[in-house]
Amino acid sequence: MSSSEQIENVNIQTPSSSCPVNDYRYSLFAVVNHSGTLEVGHYTCFVRQKKDQWFKCDDAWITKATVEEVLMSEGYLLFYHKQVLEYEY
Repeated sequence: MSSSEQIENVNIQTPSSSCPVNDYRYSLFAVVNHSGTLEVGHYTCFVRQKKDQWFKCDDAWITKATVEEVLMSEGYLLFYHKQVLEYEY
């Protein structure tokens, strides 16, 4: 399994959902990181623009990032994009 496959197509089941588990897929598109303490710290984030294109946002600086950098970061907050798979009942 490649690094990008670890981030894409994450299956998350909602217990009260009436739809089958495979009908929902979630793709990670942003990771917020925090360094420091509760009183003083700094936030950065990784944002995905395309399937395998990641950027690191650090104050006024935006630089290209690798999937490995995203996976190695200590995510404080994760953002997922919900994909609903179409099917007929």
